[in-house]
Amino acid sequence: MTELLPWQLPLWQHVIARVEQQRLPHAVLLTGVAGLGKTLFAAKMVESLLCQSPSKEFHACGHCHSCQLVQAGNHPDHLTIRAEETGKSIKIEQIRALKEKQSLTPSIANWKTVVIESADSMTNSAANSLLKLLEEPQKNTILILTTDAVHRLPITIRSRCQQMHLPAPDHSITLHWLSSQGITADAEQVEKITSLTLDAPFAIVKALETNEWQSYQQVQQDFDQLLQQRANPVQLASQWQQLDLVKVMHQLLSTIKIRLKKHYSEYAEDSKTQQYWQIVDCIVNTIKLVSSSNNYNKTLLIEDFMVSVMRISQTNSVNH
Repeated sequence: MTELLPWQLPLWQHVIARVEQQRLPHAVLLTGVAGLGKTLFAAKMVESLLCQSPSKEFHACGHCHSCQLVQAGNHPDHLTIRAEETGKSIKIEQIRALKEKQSLTPSIANWKTVVIESADSMTNSAANSLLKLLEEPQKNTILILTTDAVHRLPITIRSRCQQMHLPAPDHSITLHWLSSQGITADAEQVEKITSLTLDAPFAIVKALETNEWQSYQQVQQDFDQLLQQRANPVQLASQWQQLDLVKVMHQLLSTIKIRLKKHYSEYAEDSKTQQYWQIVDCIVNTIKLVSSSNNYNKTLLIEDFMVSVMRISQTNSVNH
């Protein structure tokens, strides 16, 4: 059966409390950044809900007929919905099939469970179809939606689900877990990667395995070139085009955070401090634009950010 991860335990206690109070919602929206194991957490909930004799800690027994069917992947009271191909959308036909299944009563367990992975990948028509199901929930049915990007889900869907947020673990917990998995990396290397992965352990593992993080190291040098007004925004924008812009922005936020901490520790309230805070505003605004559901021109957005950074740097150097 599915084992909980160390950073998932606090949220699991919340689930246990809901079960004990008999206040489990008919729809759960499981949120958090990519790489925290939300799919595993959802699977754990499904196992425990379908188990015929779960423990006091709401763990599935692993032995009953229902648990055996879950482990075999063919439990008649459970359905998992995901995009048919990586990078594709969840289609309306998949939600319609779900609605037909939900009209039936549980055949073995006390509950019927549904997991919709990466729910933000639903097409508009699929989301609208799901909305009707959420507005008229079936008895003894629990839907669990997972998403790395809750802002991409329609507000109508979000408002009809009980959100359960899975936070990223403390850095020390991440390091201990990596060590327990036999994953070796020096502290400096991990520190660089965490700014890209937002401390999500599975994302860190992926970055280490693929060396993806190395392609972002150049961003640090590019940023310093922008601050010194020695960069060509058009040329740099074409290079950053290949990168995940959200990761780039979070990396820069981490960089500025470190530099600001150093400034304040040295009691240095100078033009650099003001400059960094202005750039933080630019980064936050860029993240908001990228995270919105609106279409945007990535190249123009990058160029605009770079020009803004150079303008802030120039203004501060002139004024001081």
